[in-house]
Amino acid sequence: MRAQDIRIGETYMVCVPQRLPREIRDRLPRDRETYAAYMRLHLHRGRRFDLTVTSVDPGPPGPPSVDGVETLKTSKVALPLTSEQADLLGLPPDTTYEIHGLLQDADGEPVELPTTLTHTGLPARWLRPLGTPTVLDSLSIAYYRYRVREQATGMTPEAISEAAAKAQESERETAGRALDNYEAEDFLPTRRVEHQEWRRIEATMTETGMQIYAPESDPELSENELTNPLRKRLDGK
Repeated sequence: MRAQDIRIGETYMVCVPQRLPREIRDRLPRDRETYAAYMRLHLHRGRRFDLTVTSVDPGPPGPPSVDGVETLKTSKVALPLTSEQADLLGLPPDTTYEIHGLLQDADGEPVELPTTLTHTGLPARWLRPLGTPTVLDSLSIAYYRYRVREQATGMTPEAISEAAAKAQESERETAGRALDNYEAEDFLPTRRVEHQEWRRIEATMTETGMQIYAPESDPELSENELTNPLRKRLDGK
């Protein structure tokens, strides 16, 4: 997004690239919180997360960037000890102590509490409005369709129908998880394309009377669609 379109206090979706830019990779965390944010950002590579913006730097001299807060849940807790508690434990005076551990219920199950993590200097170009859909490019669509046809090769109409039903169930299950899970949302367009291709093959076999599926006998395919589109891209064709 453009820096002038970003509003402080609003929450945006951050699309983190698989490879972080050098200026972020080479940062030296100054304290525990910045180190936690640094490691968290590495875990987000190739994924998305929500950020509530607290500051916008439109640049120059550097490129436009934002600071913000990520809300997450954790079972980790830190309990500071009072001087009286430290004395009862026989700890040396003139210093402070904290007990770190995991919060659990009576059954030993972890209890998650809301917490926040502050990110600084994130490129403004990574931000997207909430609800921005994941869209597959034409090459990815062609590849996932090709992969389905590879799996379908040699299958009977009954097996094709069974595979189509499984693909439909996978799409529905992923759609349900995608309501509150960015990773599932990323997979949803792929599951949708796979389901559609299975159904197309199922319909083609019914209409043509084909008993064993073979891509070269599929009347809806061009000769160009019989080879792996990614291989053609690598070969420069």
